[in-house]
Amino acid sequence: MEHNRLIHIILLIAITVCNSYSQITPSPVDLISNGNKLYAQIYLSNSNNYSPTLIMMHGFPGGQGDPLGLGESLSAKGINVLVFNYQGTWSSEGSFSFESSLEDAGNAIKFLKKENNIEDFNIDTSNIVLGGYSYGGAMALIAAIYNPEILRVISVAGPDESVFGRKIIADQNFGNVFKQMLQDSFYPDGPIKGDFEAQMNFWLSNLKRYDLVLNADSLESRGILLIGGWYDMDVMVEEHLIPFYRRLQQLNTKNLDIITFNTDHSFNKVREELSEEIFRWIINKK
Repeated sequence: MEHNRLIHIILLIAITVCNSYSQITPSPVDLISNGNKLYAQIYLSNSNNYSPTLIMMHGFPGGQGDPLGLGESLSAKGINVLVFNYQGTWSSEGSFSFESSLEDAGNAIKFLKKENNIEDFNIDTSNIVLGGYSYGGAMALIAAIYNPEILRVISVAGPDESVFGRKIIADQNFGNVFKQMLQDSFYPDGPIKGDFEAQMNFWLSNLKRYDLVLNADSLESRGILLIGGWYDMDVMVEEHLIPFYRRLQQLNTKNLDIITFNTDHSFNKVREELSEEIFRWIINKK
């Protein structure tokens, strides 16, 4: 009898947790970047107090969902999460480029610091974090290099875009495959609007601008969390994360952390652990 009662209680708890989690739905927000309206949503914290807020940027080409499920999971833990599609991607207006993505990151920060948004969304402006997954992780770090207003950054499997660029130039076969993958994401076949050739030429002609190791000294005063997967063959830890991490160490960057998981680029099997690590890092502000 007691055994059956215990099972019943456990089931009720599980149902309650699942229901509360599934009821977390984002609210649409009016985020404008360079005059273009972005498809943007905010997952609001379950707290009535002012809450830390994470801007979580998509990978490439992204989607209109929740990157790695972090909006749902972190808002349930007490952190607001703002997500959006870059200019020129999916339903967002404008034209896509590296530079427009950096503009989007900066404008998202400004959006969260507007007085009416601080009140409407209960934003703790002392703990706004810019984060991203894959391409979004790279853009978060690069945006911080050129925007001193960005104080805390989380990069989940974010590449050093200059590493990819140099490989494209040095290895024709790799370059052809990589370029085709990118081009397939542009209209009319994909969800990205923009001039593919112009963007490729600009990127490959400005690799120093996107080189994380070269520009690491601009980040030594920021809080940085790098996250990678040992089985990630797309953004390899050894190629992209460790050289950057070592350079930041040489610069005596004080608020620097790196976490690695036994996972591939999808983080599919470790998403709850990923959410917990990000939550702890944001809450334990240094």
